[in-house]
Amino acid sequence: MGTSDGMWDYRGALRAIWERSAYDRGFISNPFAGDEAADLGLRRTAAILDHLGRPQERYGIVHVAGSKGKGSTTAFIAAILTAAGYRVGRYTQPHLHSMRERIAVNGEPIDEPAFADLTRRGFGAVRTIERERPELGEFTAFELTTAMALIHFADAGCDLAVVEVGLGGTLDATNVVSPLVSVITALDFEHTAVLGDTIAKIAAQKAGIIKPGRPVVVSPQTPDAFAVIERIAADRNSPLFVGGRDWHWSGTWRSFSVSGPWGTFENLASGLAGRHQVENACTAVAASWLLSRPGTDGRGPSLRSERSEGPLPFTITEDHIRTGLARACWPGRFEIIAEHGPRIIVDGAHSPASARALADALREEGASPAVVVLGFLGDKDAGAIGAELAPVAERFVVTAPRGPRAAPAAAVAGRLAAVAVRAQTEPDVASAVAVATEQAGPTGTVVVTGSLTTVAEARELFGLGVPDPPVGD
Repeated sequence: MGTSDGMWDYRGALRAIWERSAYDRGFISNPFAGDEAADLGLRRTAAILDHLGRPQERYGIVHVAGSKGKGSTTAFIAAILTAAGYRVGRYTQPHLHSMRERIAVNGEPIDEPAFADLTRRGFGAVRTIERERPELGEFTAFELTTAMALIHFADAGCDLAVVEVGLGGTLDATNVVSPLVSVITALDFEHTAVLGDTIAKIAAQKAGIIKPGRPVVVSPQTPDAFAVIERIAADRNSPLFVGGRDWHWSGTWRSFSVSGPWGTFENLASGLAGRHQVENACTAVAASWLLSRPGTDGRGPSLRSERSEGPLPFTITEDHIRTGLARACWPGRFEIIAEHGPRIIVDGAHSPASARALADALREEGASPAVVVLGFLGDKDAGAIGAELAPVAERFVVTAPRGPRAAPAAAVAGRLAAVAVRAQTEPDVASAVAVATEQAGPTGTVVVTGSLTTVAEARELFGLGVPDPPVGD
């Protein structure tokens, strides 16, 4: 990176963003700073977008929150819209290998020169705002990268963007957008120190993405969660479309049917493996169908973005849905990276609920018992996750992924022992995968899970990804 705002390279851009990260170097804002600080973050994100001409108003947006399946649902929606012939931005987090993955258009991550230039422009705006409006405080990495994504989608001429919430909803930096459709996937206990210690409190945070008069698509929820979402949607006059009530499905990820106000689509296939992905796919179908409606519920105002040109609503047919679902790709989620000698599956399950879904998928695919490689970040419930996976595990190999937030392997093994799960430890992911591969034998199965960081390292061992250059101190 240069000493001025002239030429930036990719590594310099990453270093500048790293220096703004505040949550254990996780490239996101500190979620423990309180609601007042988070509200300032929203104001900062809005300020940089205002400074740069409100780029988020030049295309339609689908905003996705949730505890389980929000990344997969984001991938399904983006794939459907791309299959319909639209230019589609996708903003997700975290990334597997490269920061560039978070900002993608039609499935292709932003390239390094464009990322560096976008960072230069973003920091130019940040410095101006921090100088002229010191009461807003300093921008964080997540606020900056959120603004960068929304700017890039406008620069790239996107028709639509699918934007995934980082944490929560109400106070997340992405909540500056005014979406055509909001989506809330299944909720579960997560980040309770930040979002609240009851499912109702968590639901209230997630439902913060519901905007007045704009429809919201909701995956099946527990009664407590749904009651909160339903109340907030009613308060904001937002039409509510609910899985299990307004649409229904049956089948497996290889062949399923979904029936709803659009009729019945039969013999659909998911590009993402696992029974749980059928629910996510059908939530994506509902969101895509709403984008093709002349009004929010067939009676209300047209679903229009703020841009003045272009025909709306969007044209999304059954064929587009069928093609998009089959083409959807979300690496690191029940992904088979080696078929034989042994079969190796990677999955970023990092909560008890996602571990339960992984265990179900392993049973359905005849991939259990497996040798399970576990590597966690420090804030995860290793004991509960291990207990969910124990019934499908032949043995456990515990390691620590790279990075300052990793949980030490010995500490994880101790947590597993407390729930009667025995495990051996290895110093790094490479040695853990090597040991597990030997133990599984040529006809067995190895599963690598516990965090996306662990999964990323495993994929890199097989030449499926290249990590960003190191920039930390």
